[in-house]
Amino acid sequence: MFLIKGTRNAKIKTYTDHDHSCTNCRNFDMTVKVYKEYFHFFFIPIAATGTKSVKIKYNSCGTQFRSDSLNKSYEEKTSVPFYLYAGTILVALLILAGFSLSFLTQYERSNFVSNPKVGDVYLINHQDSSATSYYFARVMRINQDSVITIHNRFNYNEYVSEFIPADCFVSGEEIPFTKETLKDMLKKGFISAVERDYVDSTGFNRIE
Repeated sequence: MFLIKGTRNAKIKTYTDHDHSCTNCRNFDMTVKVYKEYFHFFFIPIAATGTKSVKIKYNSCGTQFRSDSLNKSYEEKTSVPFYLYAGTILVALLILAGFSLSFLTQYERSNFVSNPKVGDVYLINHQDSSATSYYFARVMRINQDSVITIHNRFNYNEYVSEFIPADCFVSGEEIPFTKETLKDMLKKGFISAVERDYVDSTGFNRIE
């Protein structure tokens, strides 16, 4: 796959200077442009690289002006704009958003387990030496500290968020948990997800 990447120069600041006379036209009107090299990926700036460069010319005649001290002065007073780090900032924001979403999901899951409601559905994983399987448990009743659930018909060999069309909960086979047991299962990672206020398309309302 061909990836477009490399370095480019960006004009980061333009100044007007009236302190130096042109030896050709005697005009004092100069334009100073400051450039900065940056690394890009698919033309999205990732990070500024290298050093700044300065180009100075007289507007009246187009004569280029060169002064190491003046160039250095403009380089030092010109800051690198944040947009040259746009790609890096975007990646950082996406990572931060991912962490935030994960934290909110964990918080919601913990809150649901600590305060169960009839109709809540737990995705429970079972691990053995060779594989991990998943099944669902639906809360049917809550008796003080006991949470009475029923399980679904099939096991899944991967993380899923809804039933396959042939699956449903089996009403005749109840599995009781204590609230503390559910909290401990969540803490140890045996409860992979908790669903509440789900839509019919998930299949979690199908009970036989």
